[in-house]
This record gives sequence, C-alpha cells and structure tokens, in this order.
Amino acid sequence: MSEYADTSLPPEDRVRGLIHMGSSVEVNEDVPPRRYYRSGVEIIRMATIYSEEGNIERAFILYNKYITLFLEKLPKHREYKTAIIPEKRETVKKLKEVAFPKAEELKKELLAKYNKEYAEYNIQKKKREEAFARTLALQQQLEEERQRVARMKQQQAEQEQFHAFEDMIRRQELEKERLRVVQQFGTATVGPPEAWWPGNKHWGQREPLASPDEGPPCSPPASTS
Repeated sequence: MSEYADTSLPPEDRVRGLIHMGSSVEVNEDVPPRRYYRSGVEIIRMATIYSEEGNIERAFILYNKYITLFLEKLPKHREYKTAIIPEKRETVKKLKEVAFPKAEELKKELLAKYNKEYAEYNIQKKKREEAFARTLALQQQLEEERQRVARMKQQQAEQEQFHAFEDMIRRQELEKERLRVVQQFGTATVGPPEAWWPGNKHWGQREPLASPDEGPPCSPPASTS
C-alpha cells in the first residue's frame, strides 16, 4: 500500500509521502536541458488533467515534480548556464502562476480529505477494539465457566471417592462387629429359663448349652425299687 493510501497514517505524514514522491526526480547530464523544459510542458498538462478528474494525489505529485525539476535538479546540469533555452522564461512563469499555487491548493484539499479519512479510520478502529474487547471478555467468561465446571466435577469426584471410602470403613467396622457378636454368642452358655428368674439361687448363672451333636439332655434313670 502506498503511503498516501494508508488511512491509518496521520494526514501530515501522508502529504509528506506525496511530496517525497514528487521530489524523486533524476536529471541525466547527457540529456540537453532544453529537452527537460519541453518535458515540463507535458508535466503541467498531465497535472491539470489529473486535477480536473479529481485525482488530486497524482496532480499534487506532478506539480511537485515540476517544482523540483526546475528549481533544484536542472540548475545543477552542467549545460544549464550556457544553454540557450527560450522556454526558460515561460517555465519560470508557470512556476509562479501555476505550479506553486496549484500545489498549495491541492495540499489543503489533501489535508482536508485525509483528516476526514483519518477520523473515520479512528472511529472504525475504536469499534474494532471494542468488538475485540467484548469477544475477549466473552472468551474469558467461557474459560472461567469451563474451569468452574471442571472444579465442580473434580470436587464431586473427590466427594464420591471419600464417601466410598467411608462406606468401606463402615462396612469393615460392621463386619468386625458381626464377627465379634458371632464369636461371643456362638460360644456363650445359657441356662434354663427358670434360672433367669429373680430369687432363684441359680439366677444370673448360666449352664452350658448342649452341643448340637449331643442331642437333648437325658433324664436320670428311674429308680427300680
């Protein structure tokens, strides 16, 4: 992109870029000075056409080329002082009456145009920055939500793991208690029911339980006498 077409640049920088382009003029010592004066007529003609067509950048560049050529570059030509150039007087007149006034006029138009474009650029830039900030904020919110959900899932998994561990410990304790009870009551001795009545001399005492292999207790044999 040419400097003068870059709307992100300040207006003054864009105009300076055009002036720099207009000052890029080279003079060949082997070309007679008079030929450059004839080229100057064509430069003015083309600058006028560009200006009328609204292409003020091109016109401004050409007027600056004209000024640079005849005020700075051509006077350094080795034949400039000795050559007889009838067009020289007309060229000086064009410089005073056309090139300088038109260049100054176009400069003002360009600054006005570029100021407007620069203001529009800054408006659009601000809109883009605001849109980017909104997008960034939304992405940040989504990331925070994702992290929150991940933390909740992790906490839930840890709680489930902890509850599972508690259940395992509880089952182990219950199993220990069950085994203890089985062991205790599986070897306990229990007396006859009347032994558990208060006042009985055997109250509170226990008699060995019959072994499952022994069968019910036998009555003493009856007396035969």
